[in-house]
Amino acid sequence: MPPEMNNDVWRCVSLFLPLVDLLSLCAVNRTFFNIFWAITNERQFQGVRFVGYDNTTKQIGAKALMKRVKESTLVGSVHVQPWQVEPKPKSKSKSSSWVTFIRNLPHSRVSSVSGLEEAVVQVEITKRVKKHTLRVADTIKGFANLHTYHIDWDEGPYHAEFFPALLHLIIPAVGQRLSTLTLKIPLQYMPSLPHLATSLTKLENLALTIHTGAHIATYISEKMEGLVVFMNSLIRELRSLTISTTPTSTHLDLEPLFRHLGHGRHLTAFTLCIPFDGGHLADPTSLRRFIINHCYTLESLTLGTTRATVRPVAGARASETKFWIRDAMKNHPHFPALSRLSLGLRPLRTDLTPLLQGLRAKRAQLRVLKLSERSLEHAELVRVLEALDYPPHLCVLSLRLRCLSPEAVDTLAAGLPALSALELTFAEVVHQEAASDTSSTLSQDSYGLSRESELTLFCQKMEGKFYPHWSLARLAIPEGPQVRWLDAMERLFIRCIPTLQSFEELVPCV
Repeated sequence: MPPEMNNDVWRCVSLFLPLVDLLSLCAVNRTFFNIFWAITNERQFQGVRFVGYDNTTKQIGAKALMKRVKESTLVGSVHVQPWQVEPKPKSKSKSSSWVTFIRNLPHSRVSSVSGLEEAVVQVEITKRVKKHTLRVADTIKGFANLHTYHIDWDEGPYHAEFFPALLHLIIPAVGQRLSTLTLKIPLQYMPSLPHLATSLTKLENLALTIHTGAHIATYISEKMEGLVVFMNSLIRELRSLTISTTPTSTHLDLEPLFRHLGHGRHLTAFTLCIPFDGGHLADPTSLRRFIINHCYTLESLTLGTTRATVRPVAGARASETKFWIRDAMKNHPHFPALSRLSLGLRPLRTDLTPLLQGLRAKRAQLRVLKLSERSLEHAELVRVLEALDYPPHLCVLSLRLRCLSPEAVDTLAAGLPALSALELTFAEVVHQEAASDTSSTLSQDSYGLSRESELTLFCQKMEGKFYPHWSLARLAIPEGPQVRWLDAMERLFIRCIPTLQSFEELVPCV
């Protein structure tokens, strides 16, 4: 290291380096060692999670964490999930002493003493919950550079004091600093949300997860009015909006929400993730209207799916709602700014033709494309690439394949020579695709072969291949569920793709 170079300059340079590369430089000079540990500590506390009060074997509890990060300028993101407060096993408070005194009195009734004990325990728990929430709220309000706030909920029981504190003690105090807000809260607290909108003057990104459980439709509609008012108060300045629902929300219908949702003049990214059967969208028309109203500003559009609703849609309505993604995108609305598109391809046996027509209309502008939920046969992969027809700007592609084969690799290399990043999800490796029957699980040559044999034959076939004109720089695939193939695949693809710089394990989302 040149002696005239200031350490602050090296520190600024180090901020742009991956931690792995920075760690390798620690042996060069002690300055890098000091920089590495300083940056590691900073990154450790840039995002803080409060999901329990006491330490466990898996995480630092809020009590210890608050002491380490109190009024820290490093913290930019906070994730809070309410926790259960249990009664102390051996309480020596004044109230418990009174219970012991009363129990020892002659002729004391067991039932009354038992009821008194329960009341005392509940008072103790309430006091502790208030103490926890106040301490957490005071700590979060001290983060001067906070920009992201996430309130989570595991859909289980919760103490009534938690969510009002996380909402009304914290957001009015830090709202003017927030650019990103993520909420998953019980339905009963949604009517109180509109009062918080005035504090969120700089909010750009809003993500909502809606869980209504088994509540009846009229109760849901009543509580959701507050959410609609809250969203309409913010949407004019939002750049990103994400709405997700849980499959266990039995009677939820998002159609009124999209019908009453206003226009976001700066909205560049929209994500909707609901059950694939469309059980939470009685009429896709309102969603389609919302998307069309924003088609000139949207740069990123994601329509994803989860498992089917708990209460399946019945009758004629079921045959229509399951095509909610197709109906939302039908007639191919004009998206002049769209560059990122992610679509869930369920139901599994639906015709891909409407989707392929939409891709063909937008092929010239897409930079990122993700097709999820459905494992494509090789013939379907060919159809997708034919629809894309050598897209000039596509850099990142994410797909699910029924299986990985040499033919699939050849097809991707030939159809997308300019692609720079590829994410492939598959559960099988075969050495040869079926000759003609696209419904076949394996080719005729693959019957009776073990997974280990298929992998060996696949590698042997790929040994003779080389893709000098494929610009792929990053490849991500999952580890094999039964036969571990990641190491063999890495050696194989690094050899046959000369431009490949990064080979990664694709970890499935939980």
